[in-house]
Amino acid sequence: MIKFWKKLQQKITNNNSELQNSLQLRYKAFLDLLTENEHALDLMTELENKYYNQQLISIPYLKGMIKNLTRRTKNILFDLSALAGEDYKHLFQIFGDLEKDVREIITGSKDPIYTPIIIPMDKITTKFIDKVGSKMANLGELKNKCDLHIPDGFGLTACAYTQFADYNDLSEKISNILRKTEVNKSHELLAAETKIKKLIKNAPVPAEIAHIICRESEEIEKKYNRPIFWAVRSSAIGEDLEHSFAGQFSSTLNIPTEQLLEEYKSVVASKYNTRSILYQRMKRIRSDDVDMSVGFLEMVNAKCSGVLYTTDPVRPDKQEIVISAIWGLGQLLVEGVVSADTYILKRTPDFSIARQEIVQKEIFLKQLKHGGVGHGIVPEELRNKPCLTGNQLHKLGQAAMLIEKHNKYAQDIEWCFDEQDRLFIVQTRPLHLNTRREASTQEVHAPVISDKAQSVAAGVGAGLVFKATDIHSLSEFSKGGILVLKNSSLQYIGAFQKATAVIVEKGNLTDHISSVVREFKIPCVVRVPDIFSILENGQKITVDANRGVIYKGIINEILDNDIIIDPISINVERTESYRMLKRLAELIFPLHLTDPRSANFKEGACQSWHDIIRFSHETALNEMFSLKDKTFLGKIKNVYQVKTDLPLSICLLNLFEDIQTYPKQKLISAKSIVCRPFQALWSGMNSHSISWRGPERMADAGGIFAAMTRTPALENVSYDTKSYAVVTPEYLNLSLSMGYHYVTLDSYLSDDPYLNHITISFKGGAADARKKNLRILLISRILKRVGFKTNINKDFLKARIKAEDAQIIEHSLYTAGRMLGMTRLLDLSLENENTVEYYVKKFYDQEDEPYSEKS
Repeated sequence: MIKFWKKLQQKITNNNSELQNSLQLRYKAFLDLLTENEHALDLMTELENKYYNQQLISIPYLKGMIKNLTRRTKNILFDLSALAGEDYKHLFQIFGDLEKDVREIITGSKDPIYTPIIIPMDKITTKFIDKVGSKMANLGELKNKCDLHIPDGFGLTACAYTQFADYNDLSEKISNILRKTEVNKSHELLAAETKIKKLIKNAPVPAEIAHIICRESEEIEKKYNRPIFWAVRSSAIGEDLEHSFAGQFSSTLNIPTEQLLEEYKSVVASKYNTRSILYQRMKRIRSDDVDMSVGFLEMVNAKCSGVLYTTDPVRPDKQEIVISAIWGLGQLLVEGVVSADTYILKRTPDFSIARQEIVQKEIFLKQLKHGGVGHGIVPEELRNKPCLTGNQLHKLGQAAMLIEKHNKYAQDIEWCFDEQDRLFIVQTRPLHLNTRREASTQEVHAPVISDKAQSVAAGVGAGLVFKATDIHSLSEFSKGGILVLKNSSLQYIGAFQKATAVIVEKGNLTDHISSVVREFKIPCVVRVPDIFSILENGQKITVDANRGVIYKGIINEILDNDIIIDPISINVERTESYRMLKRLAELIFPLHLTDPRSANFKEGACQSWHDIIRFSHETALNEMFSLKDKTFLGKIKNVYQVKTDLPLSICLLNLFEDIQTYPKQKLISAKSIVCRPFQALWSGMNSHSISWRGPERMADAGGIFAAMTRTPALENVSYDTKSYAVVTPEYLNLSLSMGYHYVTLDSYLSDDPYLNHITISFKGGAADARKKNLRILLISRILKRVGFKTNINKDFLKARIKAEDAQIIEHSLYTAGRMLGMTRLLDLSLENENTVEYYVKKFYDQEDEPYSEKS
């Protein structure tokens, strides 16, 4: 949107011949206000999502968001002053009073905020998850509440990361590099990674942070009276939760104390690994929102290591524990470099072995004497020997059940046994459970390529084989293909969104790539011997990851992509950052000014930042369309009244289409409006499945849907109930007054997906609160079906879709148009969630052909 507004403002500035000089400043102020309004609503929506969905945030993130929102809201007030002069100067005082209260919360001037640089391991619990990240918080919780062996150490917080980044002005420098990078081009992405990591490596660690790291590490060495080698591990805020980030960031092992500062920077820099950048883009996570806290843990001299799932993520109904184990350190296992022994234990008190597979183990990862790690050759007598004894398996089973019970959720646990046979837990996180709704019992009559594949993510996918040889080869991978890999390397993550299934010749059920494919809901099988050489590029195959079978050809009758992922949740209410956001929410989020026709819609009634933003936006529209001086409307060349049979009165401002393409008269037809998003929306509003005119009362039950689509005509609509549209050929800002509710829609529709978006706000209604809330639920479910993300607060809804192709945005606008017509007075008819589901089904059953700009 920023590119669009700059382009538009430049057009207005250069268009002196078209616009009256007296309007120049008003146009610019109006455009600036729309820009700031868009930014402010984006920021507020993001904060509301974090708050109402109880998502984990850090204090630096919260402070940054509030700082940005403060600036945007102030700019809105300045732009309104440029439009309206001194008429609304009291708004500055109202905002100032609210800002003072916000500042007191953010700065801790009333209630002190705990923002440490470092937290020792013996103090860490999940209460500090917003400071040290999930990885360290979970380990601290187990150490201090479950009496399990956890390596000693400390966590460097998100506050330390922010201080390091600010000290070196890294955020702006890195953003500049990423802005110039086309992430779909592997060579550009690799070049960006190199530049950013060099930038971070050359950045000095602030003296305060350096001193604290040295002091804390030396104290632990004194405690044990020996030199300590360290595992320096990423523990980003939000890692291991809804977005696993499995294997995206780096950890460094067996680091001497004197190298900790450099290794801290290495781990921080791994935020910009190519695979991490791609992952964040695919998950639509902003780089600035990922705060990198880092854990420093005493290195365990591991005899054997592995990963444990407290339940089978593909078949949780089997009541089994899954364990993978290798000799030495566990890094080779999670990276999918080597095959591991697999043990399946029953979830019974004796943890008896249901089945096991012992593989040949040829190499292992070991600690080097002076630091770092290296490969070693597994001694002959250990190569085919099980890594784990019965006693060790029992210890693992007991620990698994204890950790799962404490965390109240299935767990993905990394563990190791040291030379003294002590069990150490080195990581635990929620396990993504990836299952199918119902196993297909249909017998398949098709040639089988392999029936011994190990399923790591449920589902069935079919398509053309693509064998990836390196990251550069992914540019040739087409959407809908089957991605075939030799090893389970996360460098191929950029292709996951295109793949209908993934096959890995080696790999393990418990490696990082398995976690990521489950998160992306992609059917996946691993450990398929020689499959990379057996399959041919372009070959048609079907991957049944439910049964672990690969078939020749496309087997349509078993295709099943209805995958369930159990949601992962944590108690963020315990965190200081969430408690701060809860207090801020009362000052920022509530919207009291909903009806512009109300006598209470005035500056003195503003009680929140949302009220101020909403009032300013509506007032700017009034000022721009000069409703105070109706005769002024005729003086502006590019303001029109839209002629329509719908019960709407729309005043339209055309910002930069050549005026000559429009009729000279002030009353124009909707079809003559040169605006792609308007035409897509208008087509939906005029769909054959909608009748805008009809009786106000509902018909009998047999005609309930027909009655739903009929609403009374609004005859002789006054200026007080006018709706406003601001348009360019690719942009629409629409404020609709529709009876008792109010809708705003902002959309950009072009051939550049990066700029494309739709934002919808919906508030109000004529029914009681319960029925209005049911209508909001109905609208949310309708919009979600076409890709909108929605946020609901009582009878207020915000919906957003962005960064999609033009065809998707067009159809989403068309659907939104139908929704506006069909739900206009529907709140009066809704009784419960059953009627909501009934109308959602009817809405899509009655759908016309999908919208096409060319139709």
